[in-house]
Amino acid sequence: MKAWIQTLAARDGSERDLDMHPMKPLIALVCAVCAAGLTGSTAPAAEEADVVVVAATPAGVAAAVAAARSGASVILLEESAHVGGIVSAGLTNTDIHRKGAVGGLFAEFVRRVREHYVTTYGEDSAQVKACQGGHMFEPRVAEQVYRAMLAAETNIRLVERHRLAAARVVGADGVERAAERGRRIEGAQPKDFGPTVALVAIAADDLARPGSRVEFRGRTFIDATYEGDLAALAGVPYRVGRESRQTFGEAHAGRIYLRFKDVNPLPGSTGEADDGIQAFCFRTHVTRDLANAVPVEKPAAFSRDDYRVMLDDMRSGRVTKLTTLMHFFPMPNGKYELNNAHPSGETGVPSESFDLAEENWSWPEADAAERRRIFDRYWAHAEGYLWLLQNDPEVPAAIREEARQYGFPKDEFTDNRHRPHQIYVRQGRRIWGEYTFTERDAALDPATGLPRRKPDGVAIAEFGFDSHAVHKYDPAHPGVREGYIYIDHQPLQLPYRILVPKCVDGLLVPVACSASHVGYQTIRMEPVFMALGEACGIAAKTALDTHAQPRSVDVPAVQRQIVTRGGVILYESQPLVPPGL
Repeated sequence: MKAWIQTLAARDGSERDLDMHPMKPLIALVCAVCAAGLTGSTAPAAEEADVVVVAATPAGVAAAVAAARSGASVILLEESAHVGGIVSAGLTNTDIHRKGAVGGLFAEFVRRVREHYVTTYGEDSAQVKACQGGHMFEPRVAEQVYRAMLAAETNIRLVERHRLAAARVVGADGVERAAERGRRIEGAQPKDFGPTVALVAIAADDLARPGSRVEFRGRTFIDATYEGDLAALAGVPYRVGRESRQTFGEAHAGRIYLRFKDVNPLPGSTGEADDGIQAFCFRTHVTRDLANAVPVEKPAAFSRDDYRVMLDDMRSGRVTKLTTLMHFFPMPNGKYELNNAHPSGETGVPSESFDLAEENWSWPEADAAERRRIFDRYWAHAEGYLWLLQNDPEVPAAIREEARQYGFPKDEFTDNRHRPHQIYVRQGRRIWGEYTFTERDAALDPATGLPRRKPDGVAIAEFGFDSHAVHKYDPAHPGVREGYIYIDHQPLQLPYRILVPKCVDGLLVPVACSASHVGYQTIRMEPVFMALGEACGIAAKTALDTHAQPRSVDVPAVQRQIVTRGGVILYESQPLVPPGL
């Protein structure tokens, strides 16, 4: 640096001392800037950890806790001011039929929920009975439990209110550079996905300090977002929307009409691919306890036309009670979780409910502003639905009177006007991974009558292939909504390979994992996400300990750890029938 200054000073032929040089102020400024650039003193140093987890969803919490208990230092990055994803935002009716099919950290979460109600209200209390062994709970309790699980691990650092903004990778040439975004790929699997890079750093915007960006470096990263945001940012190829029947040979792929819990496609089911994803909604909580209730309000963006088909259902006389129009799940302390209702297989109503199909198709690839617009539109629709049922003169008087008994609980979502702070993102991107899970994975082995086992199985999917509608109600197809499917199956092993993305090393993806549209519909349950997150946390530390990339980790070692910690990697519930009987 001194030699450069001397050269600069001598260019005008002057022999004067540098202290007397007329360019001294500029030289001093340049020196300061250069020195700062070399030392990094003008920006905070990158924060580092063995494992960096993006998004404090249930999968993200499980991944962070599992990695920490394996001995890794962990940074858990979260965009909002909440942990627990949609579960702490209202999805508190646990989506699991065979409770023994998921163990590990999910079982610990359930146990902690029950312990909360026992400690707070007593073993014989109504609240303990209502929590059903810890599987039904209030949103605030869910977040409290998730935070307690994180706080118990001293080597986890939770960083909230930071939004993922950039990623850096190292290529085969050993040069670090900004990552190129992953490609959206349609149809069948390409023969060549392109070169592989290693993810080494991410940057996030500090939402509490606009204009401030922080870098996080890790040895392994886990993308626990619902949308697959980190994977796409880092260069992982991915899919959005539905494949055709032909793409993977799936009987229920593509455009389809099914009656509730039937498996036989109706006329109009073409099986064509499209960009559609299943509808979102809010899992709203309400109470009839007036001392703990705030009123439902008419949204500024209320549009009565949104509910025309529901009003038609009422005019037809086919709707006579409120519970036909939405599902009510009783929760502790006199609260109810509300969910969208599918058309009944017998009556065909309700034609529509809380779901708002089609208007969310851009969500997976949208920026923050567009996601906020969709969020606001969905909330106006949800609260508008409740307000209409309480106030509209065309709603039968008995239904209006019943609906008016409910308000939003004062002790829930206290920082968001007692409204849920997160929308239920049922489906986002799906990465291209080392294995693509499809409906065909439910095919039975003729020798056993059970689904074929996966040698690298790390979790169980036991819920049906369950997709909400992809298109709005069409009067040309009464009694159904296009895209709805529910296909039951035996418990299925989920292979480790669905977590491992093509093209990017140093990354695991437990939520936006590798599956077809239909295949994803059995994976997308939060207990399963927790199991996959736990597997990723264990695998991340196993890979570090053995100096291996996650894609080449010792999977049997990971499986042994999962089982040692109470997890489930094989669950077969179909009784075997000996041949000839």
